[in-house]
Amino acid sequence: MDIKAKLNLNVINAPMSGIRKISDMVMQMKDVVRMDLGEPDFDVPEHIKEAAIKAIKDGFSHYTPGPGIMELRKAAAVKFKSENGLDYDPETEITVTQGGIGAIFSALQTMVNPGDEVIVSDPVWPVYLGVLGILEAKPVFVTIKEKNGFNMMPDEVKAKITSKTKVIVINSPNNPTGGVMTESNLKAIAKLAAERGIFVLSDESYEKLILGKTKHLSIGSLPGMRDLTVTQFTLSKTYAMTGWRIGFAVAPKEISAGLRKVSLYTITHANSVAQKAAVAALTGPQDCVAKMVEAFRGRAKIISEGLNATDKISCIQPEGAFYAFANISKLNMKSEDFVLKMIKEARVSAVNGSSFGESGEGFVRFCFANSDENIKEAVKRISAFVKTL
Repeated sequence: MDIKAKLNLNVINAPMSGIRKISDMVMQMKDVVRMDLGEPDFDVPEHIKEAAIKAIKDGFSHYTPGPGIMELRKAAAVKFKSENGLDYDPETEITVTQGGIGAIFSALQTMVNPGDEVIVSDPVWPVYLGVLGILEAKPVFVTIKEKNGFNMMPDEVKAKITSKTKVIVINSPNNPTGGVMTESNLKAIAKLAAERGIFVLSDESYEKLILGKTKHLSIGSLPGMRDLTVTQFTLSKTYAMTGWRIGFAVAPKEISAGLRKVSLYTITHANSVAQKAAVAALTGPQDCVAKMVEAFRGRAKIISEGLNATDKISCIQPEGAFYAFANISKLNMKSEDFVLKMIKEARVSAVNGSSFGESGEGFVRFCFANSDENIKEAVKRISAFVKTL
């Protein structure tokens, strides 16, 4: 029996992440400076750990409401209003999800039908493409260019809008490029979306990790966008809680009602203990975040200046997140070939730009969520390696 032929081909044919491919390959290798997997190298702050321990000792281990405990939703509502300018009702418009991906999947499943077009950047975080493939929606690519700070440019977005366009995905700060959308570009895209009634999914996973001069702005706070925007947040990057799987979907009640159903039928609710810890994260001291951001600022400078000093590699300094998207086009090598050879010979791991789409070719993503010492060692190894090519 051909079992595969009987399965859902949208799922079977969904591409595997190139990021995971590299990660799985180097996991068992020794003496490799890891610059592939995108997660903070910091530990979870103590007050968050203590809240989780207290929840366990208090027996907070049973079912919670599907959208999340109200204590957490209210804390999130205060944060979103005061910091992001997003005024949403925690009762009906803020949903706790299984990490940021849970919010993305639930939101897209609620908003798109088979055949709908969804505008995404290229390079692009591959999760969006996997979800759209499963949902039989069509990704429409807008190239984000190095010369524009890896911004999605409004005129290029406008050129891709058709009668089938349902959603525009904004990812700022951006994975994989480290770009941050400027206020003027966001306002212009918001105007396009509002005039045409197009939904926006705003992935703000790295909102706190602003490393340059461009400030973070939530597109859902702009005129006409409140009822058209789903904003996705996560605690994974801000508080180094990648394994705790707590995210948020912030959306008007009509969309929230739908995505809550998707969440209910896939995860029931987010982890109960992690929800209590998340309350502590949002309401507790924030100096831990400031220290982490300051460290990433220094690391961004080390990696970008170090790569620029090597022969035939250039790298603009990242404005946000913890990724440096280095240009290797002068080497006349496929990015995957470069990365595999670098891992084998220089013992430095990174992710080939082609894993993020056609426009990622000629680039390599280096994650600088690593110690200053390790980043300097990586740069030293890369410099020596490039001289052999």
